Amino acid sequence: MNNYIAEHIIAHTKDCSLLLIKNGETMVSINEHINRPLASIYKLVILLAYVDQCKKGTIHPDDQVHFSQLKRCWIHWVDPSFLKWYNAMKEENKIMKNCVALNEVVKGMIQFSCNANTDYLLATLGIDAVNKQLVADGMNDHDPIVPICTSVLVSLKDAKIDHTPSSLGKVSQECFEHMLKGNKIEGLNLNLLNDFDYKMQCRWSDLLPHASVHTYGKVVKKIQDLHKDHREVEEVMDWYGKLKTYKGFKGGIKLGFTPKVFNVALYTSDSFGNEYQLVYFLNNLSVDQKQVIELASNDFNLKILKEPFFVNQLKNQVVHVNI
Repeated sequence: MNNYIAEHIIAHTKDCSLLLIKNGETMVSINEHINRPLASIYKLVILLAYVDQCKKGTIHPDDQVHFSQLKRCWIHWVDPSFLKWYNAMKEENKIMKNCVALNEVVKGMIQFSCNANTDYLLATLGIDAVNKQLVADGMNDHDPIVPICTSVLVSLKDAKIDHTPSSLGKVSQECFEHMLKGNKIEGLNLNLLNDFDYKMQCRWSDLLPHASVHTYGKVVKKIQDLHKDHREVEEVMDWYGKLKTYKGFKGGIKLGFTPKVFNVALYTSDSFGNEYQLVYFLNNLSVDQKQVIELASNDFNLKILKEPFFVNQLKNQVVHVNI
């Protein structure tokens, strides 16, 4: 099919899910209801919770956040993009008295995928409130959202325990709440990161929250509608991962990846007014596969959006559809 991702999906369908919706009609559905590790894709749910609380007036985009609060959640080894975001804030003169606006923290979570920003937002919004929103929005197949910093450390501390995403999430949340109060947790320290090798990173990847492309098709559609219909949140939404390289399209995209996962969730509209939601999750990748997939993703996305023949080829060649 002259695209590595398409060929990978055909050859490894059991480890892949894909959903393409055009103008409300499902065009391609591959393993749509299979739950897979989300990686940073679940930050979109936190974005929705943030928008919801802004609309309610619980928080305000201009609220000031001191960097000391963010650094409580920062683990350099698993969050190298935090420094890139911090330097960008300095270059843009957005740091005043070592504080930055809350909406900039959210931008850092989406555009730079900063894990420290994600965990700070979970603390500010309330993990329980975010998880209740999952239920309220009908995301019944979604594992509970978890703080990233403690999930890494707990997965290392409990390396011999056969955790599930739910059990790791429960322990991670309890440790996170203690950490925010300034309490030390026995056996939970940064020295554990010495053991965070490729094998442990893959194990942690499997224990991150899971959900389906079906659920995230609904998530990106909701974001698309917010962007389109609610002017009061336009400022919040217009920086959402802009599709800068996709000429003729307007929308947003979020990537999520670990050493063995590559996920994409995007919404867009074309110059003819057609609306699309495209979500795909690729799991159990080798190092080489993931590297090639990263390079091939933009070409694949554009082919899916612009070439009906390519879409039909993919759909007809996949062996297992809607398992």
